[in-house]
Amino acid sequence: MHTENKDEMRERIIEAALRRFTHYSASKTTMTEIAEDLSCSKASLYYYFPDKKSVHLAVISKIGDYYLAALEKEAGKVESAVASLENVIAIRNEFIQRFCRLELFKLINDEAIKVFHEEIKEAKKREMAVIVKIISKGIEKGEFKAVDPEETANLLFHAWIGLRYCFIQDMSTKITEDLDEEQAKVLVHRQKQLLKIFVEGLKK
Repeated sequence: MHTENKDEMRERIIEAALRRFTHYSASKTTMTEIAEDLSCSKASLYYYFPDKKSVHLAVISKIGDYYLAALEKEAGKVESAVASLENVIAIRNEFIQRFCRLELFKLINDEAIKVFHEEIKEAKKREMAVIVKIISKGIEKGEFKAVDPEETANLLFHAWIGLRYCFIQDMSTKITEDLDEEQAKVLVHRQKQLLKIFVEGLKK
């Protein structure tokens, strides 16, 4: 089988799995169902992926690329740094809610998946770079006073993460579970409140 055809089939499997996972959840989808959607045998799927977990990882990786591309697009068109940082919150929440059935947080807490944890580290670096770029633009435009963009971005990024963890604990929700729509709205509101307080210290 030619490389192009193999790559094309691999993408078709990922897209079919994404549709299934998004609608029914990853845990409730079987390899047989994905094969049926593609009108191929289950054995054909195993030619490209050794098991469902590897399909799950490939789907998450694809969505991660979409998410990071959306953030990087936002960082490339900064008019107001504050507005762009608010948009970062909105973009993150939109992806989490849209793809909540992908069960990302279950994979994050699966210590056995070392490759995935490396991808998460790289994704965090790209996400951090977006925040650094936005803050740097804010300094250039005179919106923010002169600060260390990387240190400031690091503080904001980890403040957002910490807020999410504390919020989940308050909700008595497991860290591996996704928030429902109402909980997500409350969290976004709190993240925006935190951002408002944070940027007050950055303004000239």
